[in-house]
Amino acid sequence: MKPTLIITRPAPDGARFAAAFGDVPVILSPLQRIDPVPATCDADEVIFTSTNGVLEAARLGLNTGRAWCVGDRTAQMARDAGFDAVSAQGNVEDLLRLILSDPPRMRLAHIRGKDARGDVAPRLNAAGVACADCIAYVQTPVPLHPDAIAAINGADPVIIPLFSPRAAVLLLENAVLGPHITCVAISTAVADVLGGVSVVTVGQPNAEAMKTAVTSVIATL
Repeated sequence: MKPTLIITRPAPDGARFAAAFGDVPVILSPLQRIDPVPATCDADEVIFTSTNGVLEAARLGLNTGRAWCVGDRTAQMARDAGFDAVSAQGNVEDLLRLILSDPPRMRLAHIRGKDARGDVAPRLNAAGVACADCIAYVQTPVPLHPDAIAAINGADPVIIPLFSPRAAVLLLENAVLGPHITCVAISTAVADVLGGVSVVTVGQPNAEAMKTAVTSVIATL
């Protein structure tokens, strides 16, 4: 029997990620919903640590100038939106190193959600780079779909990719994970939240590495 894949990423990223796994049974059950909030952003260049930030930039009237992006997928979305995007090809730490390797003199703004890790703006300001925090959306918790709960409470193998520590926290608040559950964590920070749950941690914090890891876990079950 093929394992069931429970995708907890918000739309549209969740469906895009799920499409990579062909005929594997998939349950789309986002644990968070992206809700835009009123925001103003007065900056010459922007920082994106997620694709959600890019999606909200247009609403804020931003579509030109340099965009400092955490990874390749985010950078490509930023280019498609009209930005001159550069990718750190990694995580937030890689992004900060990239920015500080040749500190810009322009005003920066980090377009982000209410819940974010890395303290990007405070750390840049502490390093002498002017950066505003622009909270453009909130990540509203969403209960697990009944089909996801049924799969988790069943006996057949289930794989749950997790892309953030907050998603891991929300998952544990929604369900008790038994030995038939394997979580795939995008980082050690996510794995640490999961504690004693069976977990595979990817080597690189990006969607492609997650797809490779999930495919490998599927092959072993």
